[in-house]
Amino acid sequence: MIKLFSAALLTAAVAATLQVLPAAPAHAKSLTCAKAIELINAAIYNSGDTLDDATQQALSDRLSGLAALAVGEEKDAINGYANALVDDNITDLDPATNELNRVCA
Repeated sequence: MIKLFSAALLTAAVAATLQVLPAAPAHAKSLTCAKAIELINAAIYNSGDTLDDATQQALSDRLSGLAALAVGEEKDAINGYANALVDDNITDLDPATNELNRVCA
C-alpha cells in the first residue's frame, strides 16, 4: 500500500526552521534527528515522491535502527514515523511527519 505524505511538508518545516535561526550553520536538534530527516528526504527524492512497499520497509528498518540510538521524544518520534511507514492501517503520514518535525526541527 502506498502511503500519502507530503515531501514538501518535511522540507518546508526544515526550511522554516532555517529562516528563523540567525545566520549560522543549520542543525537539527541532534545528529540522530538530522540523520532521520536525511534518510527520509533521500528516500522521497529517490522514489519520485512515491514510496513503494519495499522502499517503505527499507526506510522503516533504517529508521528503527536509528531510533535505537535516540532517547526520549526523539526516539518516540522516529519510531512513530518508522512504524507508520509499514502499518497498513495508516494511509496518511502527515501526523507522523508533523510529530517528527515538531521534535526534530
